[in-house]
Amino acid sequence: METKKQYAQNLLNFLNNAPTAFQSTDELVKMLDEAGAVQLDEGKSWEIEEGKSYYFTKEGTQCAAFRICGDPRETGFRIGAAHQDMPGFRIKTVSSKIDLGIERMTLEGYGGAIVHGWLDRPLGLAGRVFVKDENGNAKAINVNIKKPLLIIPSAAIHIVRGVNDGAKFNIQTEMLPFFAQNSEGKPKFLSYLAEYMGVNASDILSFELAPYEVFDGCFVGANEEFISVAGLDDASMSYSIMEGFIETKDSAAVSDIAVAFDHEEIGSNSNRGARCNTIMQIIDRICEKLGYGAEDKYRALSKTIVFSADMAHATHPSYLANHEMNLPIYLNKGPVLKLSYTQSYATSSRGTAVFKLLCEKNDIPYQIFNNRSDVKGGGTIGPIISSEYGVLTVDIGNPSLSMHAIRELGGTDDCYYMTKLFHAFFKD
Repeated sequence: METKKQYAQNLLNFLNNAPTAFQSTDELVKMLDEAGAVQLDEGKSWEIEEGKSYYFTKEGTQCAAFRICGDPRETGFRIGAAHQDMPGFRIKTVSSKIDLGIERMTLEGYGGAIVHGWLDRPLGLAGRVFVKDENGNAKAINVNIKKPLLIIPSAAIHIVRGVNDGAKFNIQTEMLPFFAQNSEGKPKFLSYLAEYMGVNASDILSFELAPYEVFDGCFVGANEEFISVAGLDDASMSYSIMEGFIETKDSAAVSDIAVAFDHEEIGSNSNRGARCNTIMQIIDRICEKLGYGAEDKYRALSKTIVFSADMAHATHPSYLANHEMNLPIYLNKGPVLKLSYTQSYATSSRGTAVFKLLCEKNDIPYQIFNNRSDVKGGGTIGPIISSEYGVLTVDIGNPSLSMHAIRELGGTDDCYYMTKLFHAFFKD
């Protein structure tokens, strides 16, 4: 039986190989393949059987798995949903420029990143590139240049005396990673990328590439009670959902759906974000295979429960005044139930009861989070799913510090607790 620390190590291994949503999807697919799940093609007819696990991917950054168990008209669906994109930067269309003999990459901000942590840190580069294949068609290739390729040097305090005052940075003019010394005046990045991939530079059609923290995540603390790693928010929740789904494959009593979306950090408005049709497509196609009519489907939806998992804010001991101190949140103390009457979180009183009972019946510790009344918190995909499908939705997450930093801090025990929660959720 795996220990709590082994669960954390498995999560670190996953995140170390998943610097972007493209690689995260690849890793989730490996997990599902190893568990015997059957891959489906969204554009073809589905042949599905009760009790078997199935999955499909969309555009390389969304992964959805499901299985049919029991009668959804009577038990509904259990849906676990998260996202796997993370704040940071993306390489712009004009990928690089040369100033003073130094070729630098040009970046666009993605989501609400903590910018200053990206300075003076060796960066890798990952994502997806489309190239022409031998038949002249577009071919997608996922790329992960996992080595110190880029760096954004900060200004010396002797040059910019106010460098510590406010820590504001202009992405257009200041956050340009050094790529290479280049005195020739012609950018070489695309040629470098083509050589790395083993293709001709003229065959590169497009790319979605992101710099990332190149050094692996690790345990931290005198007793290794913390984990420091990029991508906790929110690829770690996609991992726990899918791992919980896989662990339940031989014991599920209800129909389950597990989805890892993209683009939550920028609003979820895409064909692979939480506002797309993936969840309803799965439900519609299951209902069609079961011979259900419209009334049957809505009966199933009325009994459906969604656990929307996104990371939660642990209480920071240096910033106590920024937290609701009547409800402190601790690392290593279990999943966090997120509540807000403004519906920035979708959890209702009924959802709260469902969550508490599930945790108590399965000996899983839990915590409850409220924002300060005078502080606006972040959002999740929970309200999107709740309003779109009219289903009971519960917003949860693991506690973390440094959310949206280049490396985030979590508790070693919390991956175990969250995975076990989803195992219990998908089981019954």
